[in-house]
Amino acid sequence: MSMIEDREKRHARTQAEEEYKKLEEFRIDRRRIVILDVDYQRSGGYGIVRQAELYHSGYLPTWLASRQYGPPQLVAVKQIKISAVDNMPDLKRAFTKEMLVWSQLKAHSGIAKFLGFYADFQGGEAWLLSPWEPNGSVSEFIRSHSREVPEKLSLVYDTIEALAFLHQLDPPVCHGDIKSANVLVDANFKAILCDFGLARLHEDSGFRRLETSTGFKGSIGWCSPEILNGVPRAPASDVYSWAWLIMTGKLPYEETIVDFVIIRQIFESPLPQVDGKSRLSDCLQVWELMTRCWNGDPLQRPTARMCRTTVTYLPRCTPTPGNANHQKRSASLLENLGDLKSWKGNPEKSFMYLNDAMRLYQEEEDTRGIASVLRKQAAATVRTTDFVEARTIATTALEHCRTLNDTLGIAESSYYLGFSVLMLGETDEALPFLRESLEIRRTHGDDVGAVQCLERIGVVQRCKGQELEALSTLDEAVALASRSGDRLGLANALHAVGFTQTALSDFAKAAEALSEAITIARNIGWEGGLSVTLNSMGSLKMWLGDYDAAEELFKSRFQSLDASRTGLLSRGGWRSWENAFEDDQTPTKLLRGWRKRAYCGRNCRNQRLRKTSLPPL
Repeated sequence: MSMIEDREKRHARTQAEEEYKKLEEFRIDRRRIVILDVDYQRSGGYGIVRQAELYHSGYLPTWLASRQYGPPQLVAVKQIKISAVDNMPDLKRAFTKEMLVWSQLKAHSGIAKFLGFYADFQGGEAWLLSPWEPNGSVSEFIRSHSREVPEKLSLVYDTIEALAFLHQLDPPVCHGDIKSANVLVDANFKAILCDFGLARLHEDSGFRRLETSTGFKGSIGWCSPEILNGVPRAPASDVYSWAWLIMTGKLPYEETIVDFVIIRQIFESPLPQVDGKSRLSDCLQVWELMTRCWNGDPLQRPTARMCRTTVTYLPRCTPTPGNANHQKRSASLLENLGDLKSWKGNPEKSFMYLNDAMRLYQEEEDTRGIASVLRKQAAATVRTTDFVEARTIATTALEHCRTLNDTLGIAESSYYLGFSVLMLGETDEALPFLRESLEIRRTHGDDVGAVQCLERIGVVQRCKGQELEALSTLDEAVALASRSGDRLGLANALHAVGFTQTALSDFAKAAEALSEAITIARNIGWEGGLSVTLNSMGSLKMWLGDYDAAEELFKSRFQSLDASRTGLLSRGGWRSWENAFEDDQTPTKLLRGWRKRAYCGRNCRNQRLRKTSLPPL
């Protein structure tokens, strides 16, 4: 070794030691850690996890330390082996970097707290300490407890919320090893991410996995194609892996036990061959989101923030012990089950659940719970097109929310009140409620709510003959929905754009917008939106004289109605085309009626379109 190389090596060693000193405040004396059961260990990548007690002092007997400083803390000890390496400075530098990043993430409750570490690099081991979570991994929790859809969605939301937090940091932070074993359920039934940074540490230093059943083999199925191809881990690869978490009862490629077969399947088809559409039939929006997360091109995947937008507005509630095996349902669960049934077009069950939730909240004198149920009842009533009743309920909800000073509740109640008033033909009275809701939602960064309001305001403007202003408002809604990942809002706004372009006689743009809305509604399983959009496209084809295309669209519309008799599964709801599709009408009879009523002249088309030609929103 030359003198220059020797000097550089000594400098690197000195620099690594200086950086390693930054971790001094997190170093834990080995004597403070007492492993409780040497035979018990929990699954975990990059090592094994043991339950231990962390005492406040390593110099006193455990009984005296407990008396002097209080009881020990129950902790999880991740025991990692370190392979023999030639470059110890690089190892220490990588270890320091990852542990410092982890220690700075304590501000987010969805990431396991870093309590400290014990390391003996010469002895070849490192221990990482975090709080012990009693409910195990998310997959273990789901398998051992019978949970309703809103409770499962709550755990899905917790993970994507934590992931979005990591990815929005500057610079973005990648978890690197998202899988069910690395998502734990805490004592409050919240999902938290653990094993933060260990994947990069494994790749960038001398760490190696233990030869256990939870070694690298257990992570291959969760890996995106680019990771298996040697590309560095990035936020997009986290999103790919996160999509598997939604399939909480199924591990990736669990029917395949040979690693190279799994790798071959991933490269042959980045979209896993799983029956997610039937498994997630209660929330097909989630299935559509998963398929986009599994895009083979990382640049085409939604961001974690977009994924969070989709999950945020799905019916969800934190699991509670009493809900196991459906023996007792909390008011919160009943409320969200009612919301879910409303989304699926089952108003009878929806109102049954919502009424039960209201009764429980009233017994508990929970005023916020009562206000929340009122808002969901208003939404459910809007979806049944009973706008007189919806206005009454929304008015009551708004009064409750103003009393509680619940700003976001005021925004939601104002929206449904404005929606109902608009559908009753009182456009001038609807606008102030919609604008109030829009202002609040913009202030709070509620992109989905803002899209809802912009779409309705655009409809008001179109009804008042202000088509150009309406188009500008609706274009803003489309842009915001696209940017935030709100697919449902995007479909809704595009439908309104198609309507407005039709009124402006720009039939090519109208058809383009309606066609995109149909595609989105079909992909996310939104039968109600699909039914109404097919109806609108069929109407447009009728006015253009393309009767064959119109008939096919109307046939598809009837098939969609079979899947969802109400045709109203949106957050805000679309009004069905009343009296146009009676149960005894076939598409052919309907088309014949249309032809009889069709006007031949084009000069008065715009006026007819504005008034009566297309089904109202």
